[in-house]
Parts: sequence; structure tokens; C-alpha cells
Amino acid sequence: MKALSRLVLTILLFLPPGLSAQTSPFLPDPLYYHLVNEISGDRSFENVRHLTHYHKTAGSQDFFAATEWIRGAAEAGGLEEVKLIRQPWEGHGWSCRFGQAWLVEPEFKLASYGDVAMSIADDSRTTHLTAELVDVGAGVTEADYQGKEVKGKVVLASGVVSTVTREAVWKRGALGILSAMTNRPEAFDAPDQVAWGHMPYAAGEEDGVKEGTPGTFAVMISPRRGRWIQRQMAAGAKPLRVKIDIEASYPDKQEQAMVEGWIRGSEIHDQQIVFTAHIQETTSANDDGSGCANMLEIGRALARLIKEGKIPRPRRDLRFWWVTELSSEPRYFRDNPKEPRRILIDLNQDMVGARQSWGGRVQYASRLPWSLPHPLEDVLESVLTTIRDGNTSFLALRGTKMPTPFSREITAVKGSREPFQAGMVPYYDSTDHHAFTPARVGVPASSLTNWPDEFIHSTADDLENIDPTQLGRNAVVVAAVALYFANVGDEDAPALVAYAAARGRARIAGDVATALAHIAEAAPGAREAAFREARSLVRESYRRETSALASARRLGPRGRTAEYVASASGQLESALGAEYAGLERAYTAMTGKTPPNVDLSRDERAMAAKVFVPEADFGAQEDALQKVKPVEGLHPLMSFEVYNFADGRRNAYEVYEAVAAEALAAGEWYYGSVRAADVLETLERAARAGAFSVKAAK
Repeated sequence: MKALSRLVLTILLFLPPGLSAQTSPFLPDPLYYHLVNEISGDRSFENVRHLTHYHKTAGSQDFFAATEWIRGAAEAGGLEEVKLIRQPWEGHGWSCRFGQAWLVEPEFKLASYGDVAMSIADDSRTTHLTAELVDVGAGVTEADYQGKEVKGKVVLASGVVSTVTREAVWKRGALGILSAMTNRPEAFDAPDQVAWGHMPYAAGEEDGVKEGTPGTFAVMISPRRGRWIQRQMAAGAKPLRVKIDIEASYPDKQEQAMVEGWIRGSEIHDQQIVFTAHIQETTSANDDGSGCANMLEIGRALARLIKEGKIPRPRRDLRFWWVTELSSEPRYFRDNPKEPRRILIDLNQDMVGARQSWGGRVQYASRLPWSLPHPLEDVLESVLTTIRDGNTSFLALRGTKMPTPFSREITAVKGSREPFQAGMVPYYDSTDHHAFTPARVGVPASSLTNWPDEFIHSTADDLENIDPTQLGRNAVVVAAVALYFANVGDEDAPALVAYAAARGRARIAGDVATALAHIAEAAPGAREAAFREARSLVRESYRRETSALASARRLGPRGRTAEYVASASGQLESALGAEYAGLERAYTAMTGKTPPNVDLSRDERAMAAKVFVPEADFGAQEDALQKVKPVEGLHPLMSFEVYNFADGRRNAYEVYEAVAAEALAAGEWYYGSVRAADVLETLERAARAGAFSVKAAK
């Protein structure tokens, strides 16, 4: 990739000025060219290739083998103080040594762990048996078992393994499952995918048997093979029999782990830039072999650029964490509760190598939750857009002599020449940046994650699914954002604040437009309520942007940055009154009526009289929240924001207003709708669990 990148650099230097101006203020051209020249999507692809050798289920032998390989690769790449951090874990580190399934007559091998690791469902127990096979269809309802005796037999089923285990194994005495489950039940173009299955470790109280009853086994086959077996069963004069042999075990000590490496900063050591990607999955390439591989390549490239003197050692520490997904970080913060204060931002990569033309995948980047605003999303959006637009063809693009339709091409030798489909979306969870954003941690974090993904958690997520070109592009984005925050100081942070303030005004304008549309779309009898909701959206939008600017003070707490933050924040605060007046005029123009009174009702006043104070102990609050039963109808991420906004200062009704505004801004299709009663019930359930205490508002 290096030779190709140098060729691209030469071409770019001779492009017309307008065409070469596709830049970000956070990624100056000299740094851009250094990163593009050194970061290699082809090298990253080779890292992915190594990781696909391991069935990396959490806590397993293969998982720890993969961590050791990552540790060695990180050291070889030039990272400093690389180590494996072992952590206590409440999971089960299942490892499979051998697994096969055969039809007895006619003799035919159905599946083998040695051929395809996903052939044996995780947590399948050691098993040696020969038994009759019974087809139960999906195997998830009473009707699937009518007229069929499955006790002492193996069932062929296409339903979710955990449900089939409950219905066939625990309720009806089946020995185990031959599963033709698919992750794509609505698709007909993937009949040969073998899904990643999970046998329940043990029965719960809801499973209809003694709690703690162990699971047995599930052998995973493709839907096509499942249909072939059904045809053999229909055509045969006698029942089919299967022979199952599995050797599996659990370690005596249940552990998870993370690998840590550093590029130490030259000046500042309490504002670290953390990179994350998760090790544990299966043999999958994109999820999250791609993120782990890109982190290795970013670390290698930056270490080399520093060593060669092409870029200075960053002012702040760069810290690399390869983790057990959404588990290593909470455990680490529980064990080291002061550590989040030493972290400035987190940048996560989860599924960043997709061949985007397969399944129409887009590389999404997460905005921040409204409870944790920060200029991180402005910098990330600027850099991501620059790389995206430089690798996308446009009709009006000048420079017809270019050998490529892209104006700032980043491609790999073994990669595609596909455009880069990428964009920012409202906050999502499901991956490791989410471990940093709870209020009890409070670290601004974002993730690059491709979606939709028809290949996830199946044998289809393999090397052919990976595009080295997209690996390289995403690695440049993440490296550039990390280096910007690693080096920004009081002398240049005012430019960041000015940019973030301008982008903030644009976001406010968008929220005001949403507020006006909300009033206009409301039925005549609901417009007064819509006005109040719209007014709350405008207020919370201004609060979010003011808080985002305030967070920049950490970059220069006593210099020009702090002074400019105060000035820019004051401009926002002074504009809010005029925004309210404009909203009122628009309401009157739409309805012919005076804007409604915004005083609280009796129920709202009662809600406003309560303040929920978070439990101070990090681990205790986390344990308590895990026990809370979600309120049906409230989006899980809005429940998450309820907990975050309940900071001991906002009263319960103000928490509702903040969360409802965030949901309204994104749209009901994204986060659903938020009702005050649901917010209050969420808080009260959390308080009963011990995550919050309740006090009277002043």
C-alpha cells in the first residue's frame, strides 16, 4: 500500500487547487499523507487472517491463545509496556477439544469442530452417544412436538438453540439438538451459512425444570444440510440415527482478560486517548477481528512514524485495550475506580473491515449520548467526512485525467476500489464504547461499526468478507482523531471550540426545525402538549451544546481556551430567549392561538419534587442496575439515559424532559417515544434495587 499511496500523493500534489481542498481542520495535509503512507490495510488484513485461526469464545483456551498472539504482535509493532491483564469473570470459559456428528446409516459426516469450529454450539457438554433423530421443525412451540416422542432421542430443529433446549431437552427429555438454525430467517440466499449457536449453560427459574439443570449439546449445521436430512428422513423406511462425539471442558478458574499497550505521551499523562476493540467472538473476521487488527496496525504505524521522526511523540498518552466485549472495561473500572478520570476519550472499532458491496453495509460512527456532550463527535465527523468524500465519486468532480474517480484515494493492494459509505448516526450501544459512557464512568466515546451485517455470528464472517481497503480507511480515521486529541493544547483548542460552537448552532437549528415540525404534525387537540415538548427540545438542545463547549475547558483550564469557552457559551445562553420567542410566534401562526401555559401540572410537580441521587460506589451501582427489570415501552438506550441524567441535581421531571428531548430529536422511529410515567417508574425501580437514593427537591 505504501508505494501506491506515494503515487496517489504525487498525483494529489498536481491537482487543481479546488480539488485538493478536501481537508479537515483536524487533519492537516502533512499528517494525512504520513498516515496514508504508513497505515496499511494489507497489513491489517494479515492480522485478521491470524485471528481467524481461533474460536475466541470468552475465557476459552482459544481466547487466551488469541490474546497471547495479540500481545506478541503489539510488542513486535513497537508498543510499549504491553501486558496481559487477567480479570475475574462470572462467565464460563468453555473449550472444545473435539466434536463430530455422523449419520449412522448411510454413514455420512454431518459436522466437525476440527473442520468448522462453529459446528459445535458453545457450552455443549462432553457427549458420546448414538440415538434416533426426530424432526421437530422449529422446535420452539407445543405444536412442533404434537404426536412426536423425543425422550432419549436427538431432535433436528431450526429454532433458536436456547428455546429448543428448553422445549425439547429440559421439558421432554431429548438428549440434545442437531440445529439448522439460521441468523437470516428472512433471507434465502445464504443456505450454507452455519450459525454460531449457544447451548444454555444451565436452566433458569423460567425454564420449567429445576434451576441449575445443565444443558447438553447442540451440533450446528447449515439450513441446506438440514433440509437434506429432512428429505432422507421422509424417504427412508426406518428412522435415521446419529452418532455424536464431543469432548469439551471448563477451566477450574473462570477468567477473562484484556491486552494493554501504550505509546507514552511526552507531557500529559492524565488525559489518555484509549483505543478499544474486542477479542472474544468466534473465528469471525469482521466481528471483531477487524477492529483488533486495525488497532495493531494503528499502533505499529504510529510507533514507526514517531521512531522515524515523521511525527512528534504525542503530548498525551495513547493507550490500547484489546478486551472482552463490554466486560473487561467495567471490571477494570470497578477494580480501578479513579482510572476514568485519567481518560480523555475512547475510540472503538467493531466491524471496520466490511466489503461494503456485500449486503449494502455502511460504516457508521456513533454520536455521543446527550448526557455526555463533547467536541469529540465534531472532530470525528469532520475527519470521517473528509476520508469518505475523498473516496467517493461525485458527478461534478473535476480532474478528468485522474486514474481514479476518487479525489484523495486510500486503497489497498489486495483491496477493492469501492467507494467509502460512511456517516454519523445518533448514539448506539452494543459494543465497547458503551462501557465508557455511563455517568458513573463519564468518558466521551464513539465507535465505528458497519451495519447492516448479514454475515455476523455465522461461518460467512470469514476472510472473503473483509476488504483491506476499508480497513485502511477506517484506521486512518481513528488514528487521525486520536492524534488530534493527543496533541491539542491551549494554543489551538480555541479553534476547536469555535468549530464546535458553529456546528452546535447547526445542530440547534436542526432541533428547532424538528420542534416546529412536531407542533405542525400534531393533531389539533394535541398541539398544546406538542408545544411544551418542542420547547423542552429547544432548551435541552441549547444545554447540550453549552455542556459540549464546557467540556473543552479540560484541554486548557486556565488559559485562552477557558476564556473563549465562557464567551461562546454566553452567546448560546443569550440566544435561547430569542429562540423561545420565535417558537411562540410560530405556534401562534400555525394555530391562531396564544402559546399555552408551560407551568407544571399537579402530577408533574409531584415528579419534580423527587431527586434521584446515584449510588456513589461504582460497582454497587452497576450491580444494582443489572437487577432492574426494564420498563416495557421505553427504549433501552432511553432507559440508559434516564440513569445518566439522574445525577442528583436534576429532579425527576427534568430527567424526563432531557430524555424525551433526546428521543424527539432522533425521531420516534429511532428511539421510540418517552412518557413521564415510564421515566419515573424506571427511576423508582432503580432506587428499589439500590442504584439510587431519593431526596426531596429544594
